[in-house]
Amino acid sequence: MHTDHKMIVHIFTSEYGYKSYMHYFSLQKNRKKHSLSLHPMSVVELVAEQKNNVSLEYIKEVRLIHTSNPYEFDVLKSSVVQFLNEVLLKILCQCGCDEDMYLYIENSLVNFQHKEFSPDFHLRFLLHLTKYFGCFPENNYSEKYKTFNYQTACFDDNGSNPAETEISAWIHILLKQELFSNDKELKPPYHLRNKILQSILSYYTMHISNIKGLKSLEVLNVILR
Repeated sequence: MHTDHKMIVHIFTSEYGYKSYMHYFSLQKNRKKHSLSLHPMSVVELVAEQKNNVSLEYIKEVRLIHTSNPYEFDVLKSSVVQFLNEVLLKILCQCGCDEDMYLYIENSLVNFQHKEFSPDFHLRFLLHLTKYFGCFPENNYSEKYKTFNYQTACFDDNGSNPAETEISAWIHILLKQELFSNDKELKPPYHLRNKILQSILSYYTMHISNIKGLKSLEVLNVILR
């Protein structure tokens, strides 16, 4: 029985952007360490080397900085992390080096673990993330301009039904809020939260990348009721 195994891991790095690596590990020697360091959305420091006879760089050393493992004991945070992991996997593959984006993602994940859970964190996280793709919406919301236009990335006065106007109003509020908002009153109600998320995902599909077919979305919607 072979004790050495390998797997391809996808990592977003501060220096090179999105990278795929070959990772060799021993189930007998490093099983516990491996499960921690390569847990989805963990923050690690790694040393990678290039072999001339392979197409993928391979990881030589991995040092754990922050792990999302504690989320496993919190079903709410775990569901949000799994969802964001799936979204980021779909959109970061087209990114080059962007240290500011990397720091935003890393700091957001680390703080998310230590702060009180907010059911709207993922909404604000995705909206703020658009800054690094150059498509952060213009928050020109007013009594006259109160319908969010997904194509022009701003609010306009085109007619819409009351339900769409309400979603637009919440997008305006979320755009104004800090990532970890302390405003406990201005929180979208559950029956609107999923619709707001669908609107944000539609905006991503239009401006960044097609992120339809998210397997974790249904689970997230059920958990955050």
